[in-house]
Order: sequence, then structure tokens, then C-alpha cells
Amino acid sequence: MSTIVFLHAHPDDETSQTAGMMALAARAGHRVVTVFGTNGDHGQRPEELGDDGDLVEHRRGEARAAARVLGVERVDWLGYRDSGMTGWDQNSDTLCLHQAMIDESGSDEAAGRLARILDREDADVLVGYDYRGNYGHPDHLAVHRLARRAVDLAARRPRLLEAAGNRTAQMAMLESEEAARFLAVLAESGIEVDVDNLRDMILTGDDGLPVGVLEEEIDWAVDPPEDVIELKRSAMGCHASQTSDIGLMLSMPADLYALSFGTEYLIEPDLSERDEHRDMRRAWPFD
Repeated sequence: MSTIVFLHAHPDDETSQTAGMMALAARAGHRVVTVFGTNGDHGQRPEELGDDGDLVEHRRGEARAAARVLGVERVDWLGYRDSGMTGWDQNSDTLCLHQAMIDESGSDEAAGRLARILDREDADVLVGYDYRGNYGHPDHLAVHRLARRAVDLAARRPRLLEAAGNRTAQMAMLESEEAARFLAVLAESGIEVDVDNLRDMILTGDDGLPVGVLEEEIDWAVDPPEDVIELKRSAMGCHASQTSDIGLMLSMPADLYALSFGTEYLIEPDLSERDEHRDMRRAWPFD
């Protein structure tokens, strides 16, 4: 059995991007570890915390609850501040992950923190993010660079995989009859948009660049069974404080949720470097 470390930018990112793989890996007997780059301190503050409640600890508690649902054995934190969305003042915070990863000495400090976790766990696999960070958020882009550097610094170089957004599949969905159902879900949540607006929302990232990567760049597609997709949805529900994102995702009917979040995708850089004409495989990548 292997030890698989999943690196994520913020608490709740794990549930939308890799929770199916995490649950399947744990079910198969692998040791699953989640590492969060930031504390998620610019997330939504639930009313029950008031103005003085500890949002960071609250979100850590939500992450621990989600980990229990998925079978994750350990949750770790690199301790950086949330950098906020592209262009926010928080991007300049000297203690945020974005700043750490654009400074050469800071990037090695951050990667060193992760490498020490990889060494402690004797990690076989590290899962980071694709080069778009899925949707261009500063912390997600930082996670892509962080994972690649940490693998080089680790005493025993783990296999590197990168969670990816499938832009080709997203474009196909927008041309299907399911687009109208997405519009209906948004309308029920008070977001009135048309198909063109929906296309911009889904295909344009936080930094104004395209979301995800084309399917031809993806190496692995993992299709969890229905009961694991339900586990993923339950883990997502543990992050209930983040109502604008998580609440909208959980408001989807089960079949639409499975279409949006059921299949999870991975790039394997070592495969990409060896064969630029490879095809995406629908298979389990961890054995």
C-alpha cells in the first residue's frame, strides 16, 4: 500500500477537486494525507462566529470533519495566509502563500515545509495542481509551483500527479441540454444569467485566463462509483460555512452534481515529458 499526499490551497478545495480519489484510495488501504497551503482566512465568516470568533480554527474544524468522512488519516497545514482573489490587497501580504511563491527564498521555505511532511510520511505520491491551478487563483497557481519544487527537495522523490480541470468536458457541457439546468440552479440561488454569462463563469478563471486544461493534456480520468460521489458530497457539506461556493454546489440535483464533480482528472508530468501524443486513460492511477 502507498502513502498519498494531497496538497490543496484552501480548506474545502479538497472536496471539489480530489475527494473521490481520496475516498477510493483510503478504501483501498492506502494512507491518505491532506496538506493545506493556507488557512483559508479570507473565506466566508459564518454568522455564529460573530466578529470575534476564530475563523481559521473554524475552517480547520470543517477540514477535519471532511477528512473523517473521506477516510483521510492525517491533516496538515503549511501555515500561510490566504492570498485572496486576483487583484485583492491581500495578494501583497508578506505572510500569504502567493508572496512566498513569487520570492525565490520564500518559495524554497514553503517547499521545504512541504518536503519535510513528505519525508516524515515517506510519501509515495504527491498530488498538486495543474499549471492553471484549475481556475487561476493566486494560491492555486502557487500550489502548482510548490508541489513541483517540494518533490525535488524531498529525500525520496515521490511520484507527482496534478489535479486538473477538464476544459474540453466543460465546453461540451455548455453545448448540451444540461446547460439549461445549470441556469435553473443558478436562478434558484438568486443568480440570473444567460448562456453566454454561464460560459464566462465556467470557462474564465479568476485571473481572466481560461479555466482548466484541454483533455489532450490530461493523463488520467477517475470515475468514482455513485456511493463515493455521495461521500464526496457529504465531505463538501462539512464546509458549510462557505455558502457562496459550497452552498451552490450542494444545491445541484444529484445527477447534475455527478456530472459536474463526479469525474476527477490528473496530469502526470513525467508521462507528459515522455510522450506528448499520449491519450487520457480512464483508469485508477494509484496502484
